[in-house]
Formats: sequence, C-alpha cells, structure tokens
Amino acid sequence: MDSLTTTSPATILIVEDEEGPRESLKMVLSPYYNLYAVNTAEMAHQLLSEHHIDLITLDLKLPGKQGLAFLHELRQSDKDVDVVIITGTATLESAIEAIHHGVAGYIQKPFEVCDLLAVIQKAIERRRYLAVLRHSLTAFGSLWSTESDREATIHKLATVLEAQNPQLAQHAKRVEEYAAILVEHLHLARSLREAITLGAFLHDVGKIGLQERVALGSSNPPNQDELVKCHPVIGERMLQTLPFPPETLMVIRHHHERYDGTGFPDGLAGETIPYPARIVSVANIFDNLVTGQHSSQPPLSVPDARERIRRDAGRALDPTLAELFARVIG
Repeated sequence: MDSLTTTSPATILIVEDEEGPRESLKMVLSPYYNLYAVNTAEMAHQLLSEHHIDLITLDLKLPGKQGLAFLHELRQSDKDVDVVIITGTATLESAIEAIHHGVAGYIQKPFEVCDLLAVIQKAIERRRYLAVLRHSLTAFGSLWSTESDREATIHKLATVLEAQNPQLAQHAKRVEEYAAILVEHLHLARSLREAITLGAFLHDVGKIGLQERVALGSSNPPNQDELVKCHPVIGERMLQTLPFPPETLMVIRHHHERYDGTGFPDGLAGETIPYPARIVSVANIFDNLVTGQHSSQPPLSVPDARERIRRDAGRALDPTLAELFARVIG
C-alpha cells in the first residue's frame, strides 16, 4: 500500500445512505485519503459546489434521487471527478450503464477491502497521470506548432500508456504507423493528418484499467466483450477536457463503427462515420489481423491480411480506404 501515500492524499466523497456501510468505508479509507461523507445525492451536489473532490464512492440505492441519476447529472456538469460505484443492488445492466458514464470502478457489497483499495488506487493513479499529461500539453500552447512539439507530445503520451499497459502501447504505435501510411496517400491538410495519427495512437486509451473497473465478486460480471464495447466512450471522456483536435476525439469514439452499421458505440454507417475514424479503423483491423490480437484465429501473413481487408470493404470498412490501404501496405 506504499504507493497510496507517495503523494499528497486525494480527497474522496462517500455517498452512502446507510450508516453502517458509510462508517465502514470511512474506517477503511481514512488512513489513506481525506474524506467527506453524505447520505443523499442532494447533499453530494452541495458539497461538490463547496469543496474540491477527486473521487466519489457512490451507492446506487439512495433516498430521493438514485445513484445513476446523480451520476448522469454529474457527467452533464463541468465537475472533473471520478466515481466508484459501491452497491448491494448490482445488476449487469447497471454495471454497463455506469461504465458508459465513465465510472472508475463498480464493486458489489459485500466487498473485499483489498478489492476496494485496489480499484480506488488505480482510479487515483489514472487521474494523476492525466493531470500530468494535461499540464504538459497545456504548456505547449499548441500541440502542432512545431514538429518537435508534436514529437514531444507523442513521447509523453507513450510514456503514460507504456506505464499503464505495455501491450496496449505497442499496439497503439503500430496502428499509428499504419494510419500514417494511409494518410500519406490522401489529399489531407497536414494538421488533419497529424490529428488522425494522434487519434490512431490513442484509439484504445479507454481500455486502460478497464477490467479493474468492475469487481463484482461471485455474481455475474460483464464479460470481456461487453467491457470492450465501453472503451471508446470511456476513452473520449478521459481526454475530452485536454487540448486535442476534435478529429482525434472522433477517432477515439468511432474507430469501432462498421461501414454496414453494425459497429459500436453509436451504430453509425457509411459516410456518417467520421472520415478520420474510418481511416483508423482500417489500420486497427489490419494490425489485429497480422498479430492475431482480439481473435481466436492465428496471425495472418501480410498478403493474407491484405486480402481480408479487401473482403471487409463495404462491410466493416470504407471500400475506398480499404482498397487504397491494400494497395499501399507491405
């Protein structure tokens, strides 16, 4: 638990209507964090207006306004605060809805103290990484003012991603490289090309700590496929307050949309899918094919992956982009 105390303590707001669980949470968390505790959503709103809060532990079953309604209002506000759901009324549907709202964790009562501390610690670590990143990016003034600024930005992002998930960082770099090859053959402004390749690098940022966000104990946790479908929305929420070009955020949210409309998170189809996301979708699928990631199938050779890209044209992929990529890759 040393890493919990290596920097100044975070401030946590406990929102729990039952006195017993509320006091238990205070006892568990008080050695590591500054705490406030309230028993209604209305009191939580009032306290948030008066104090800086880093993280909220939120019960779903509250008197008056319910926990998910409070969470929805919180996400509509300008409050930059993480949320960990702690509930005795866990359901698969509420878990998925909460994750779509970008919660940092979802824990069912009764919980193991170590599980709770681990989820909260991960959330605080992610928050601090993003704070460092936000400070670094703001210091640039403009992400794209010079080539050296862009390279410094990518280096900082790579450091953060590598620290959180090395395998994800390697995949991100390959997808960025494939996307860069494709955009070089398109007649796009340099600023747009750079925004797209940055989005390619960050497309899976919402997967950081995704599995750790849900700790449902012996009940029925969401399976990996269900969790993965949340990561584009989570990634967009993580980065939308940072000074990124809008095309970068488009890529993060929409890189899993399919040309035939069967993708996620929004089920967009054809040219309603933002063009930057259609570009990165090609690069992402190609890397998954040649590495065998996210598939029960063995990795494909580059020629076989090229042909698969062609077959996916008009189904998963923009036909024009798929054909162009198949011609220029490898």
